[in-house]
Amino acid sequence: MPIFEFQCESCSKEFEELVSSPAAAKDVVCPACGKRKATRKISVFAAQSGGKPSEPSGFGSGCGRCGNPAGPCGL
Repeated sequence: MPIFEFQCESCSKEFEELVSSPAAAKDVVCPACGKRKATRKISVFAAQSGGKPSEPSGFGSGCGRCGNPAGPCGL
């Protein structure tokens, strides 16, 4: 089930909701005021291509804490 972002037209509350289908989005109830006047917002999502990663992952890929490509930062 996808998560959609909504904004209530009555109280302007922004919230997310699991919705079984785009048609079911019309039945979403605002968690703040309880009204069914929520409009779906345009969401930004991330996508990954099937291409080769730009940096290696796993062992030897740098510090997992600070991201230093030279290795462990000593923290």
